[in-house]
Amino acid sequence: MRLLARHRHRHRARIVPAGFTLAELLLTLTLTVGVFAAAIPFFTMQLRQLQQDIGRSDALQTARFAQNTVDRELRNIGIGVQPMDPAQGIPRKQPKIVQAHAFAVTFNTDLVASDTGDVEAVYIDPNVASNLTIAMNIGAPITLPLSTKTYPDFTYRKSDRSMSLAETVSYWVRADSSAPSGSNLYVLWRRVNDGPATVVATEILVPSGQPFFKYQRVMANGVIDSIPTSSLPVYWDQTASIADSIRAVAMSVSGAFNGHDLQHKAKQFVRTVNSQTAPANIGLSQRGSCGDVPLSPGAPIVALVNVGGVNRYQVTWTASADEASGEQDVERYVVFRHVVGQPWGEPLDQIGKSNSPSYMWEDFDINPGVTYEYGISAQDCSPANSSMRTSAAITH
Repeated sequence: MRLLARHRHRHRARIVPAGFTLAELLLTLTLTVGVFAAAIPFFTMQLRQLQQDIGRSDALQTARFAQNTVDRELRNIGIGVQPMDPAQGIPRKQPKIVQAHAFAVTFNTDLVASDTGDVEAVYIDPNVASNLTIAMNIGAPITLPLSTKTYPDFTYRKSDRSMSLAETVSYWVRADSSAPSGSNLYVLWRRVNDGPATVVATEILVPSGQPFFKYQRVMANGVIDSIPTSSLPVYWDQTASIADSIRAVAMSVSGAFNGHDLQHKAKQFVRTVNSQTAPANIGLSQRGSCGDVPLSPGAPIVALVNVGGVNRYQVTWTASADEASGEQDVERYVVFRHVVGQPWGEPLDQIGKSNSPSYMWEDFDINPGVTYEYGISAQDCSPANSSMRTSAAITH
């Protein structure tokens, strides 16, 4: 029996696996540490790159949302405004543009109704307060944003003496009191009539000395020209009908996001959206023929510039010959970009015409080491695009 037990013990000892030696454990630990040491910087860099992409996207979304919100309502300026009616004591027509300020714009339009009875209203909101669906009464004027000027000066009515249905809408930007001093960060506000002011967007960057709104007006000789910032603000009751002569409102909206670069140093990401709105109800000249495809603009020229520590590509081109002459039907210019070797995709942006001999557009969303080409097409009122003119390839 003892021999049998000893035999069984030796058999069990043979099938029990041997353990790791100290040298093997140290080698395994060294390899594991080495793999993690190599992987962690890679994943850290990937995480920082993702955070950068999020920052760029956040800044762009802020700029686009702010610009789209203002642009959408600017296009409806003048709907439902009433003409003068001396019999009712109204010596002037209800203004379309009330205030044109470098940092504020106020206008009249029939924007919202609470029911379907107002057929001219842009949209219906059954929950809106009734005092925000009609013109204001002279007995309860408001102070226009960023000014001491009050409005209205008359109670504007229809011929049946009912109130005009065109409300007064204001947009303005004011320095963000919660932001660090000198950050140039602003808040975009909106107000209808004497209702509460509401925040449209925050983290709006307005560089020192740069206006948020720009305006173009038609001159006495019929030429459309820019209104110098030094001549602003313009109000509805000024002589020479300056406010009535405004034909376009331009915005340069920059969204900002405070993040970090790939070396984890603090960095502000800025993305800018430019637009020019030509309100259809402010006496725009008739469009020309849209029968032919517009002539192409000049080939774009691209240059890398650095302003305030931020790199961007400046794309410049000359206007299409069909903008100021020829069929005179060019409405805008369409901007394209692609990485060399890849197909052209959807347009990056659209720039409204400004009757200028040349145009400039800036691209902030650029990556070092990547080679880009830019394309520009003129677009008419069809809309139809001219053939695309392309730039030379550029890398930084």
